[in-house]
Amino acid sequence: SIMRKIIGPTDSKEAPPGTIRGDFSCSKSMNVIHASDSLENAKKELSIFFKENDLLNYSRLDEAFVY
Repeated sequence: SIMRKIIGPTDSKEAPPGTIRGDFSCSKSMNVIHASDSLENAKKELSIFFKENDLLNYSRLDEAFVY
């Protein structure tokens, strides 16, 4: 996915420069950012930190041109 490419591999030693983990992470366990591996896990993980009314869905006007 596009986000996985932007984020980079979990292990920062394998993350190339220009990725979030490659530029800002210093270890595998403290790798700056998390990305869920599935929609189901994302929903579970979001519910740990946020209530349903804390989250907002929106569409960008340029979405059709960007993706």
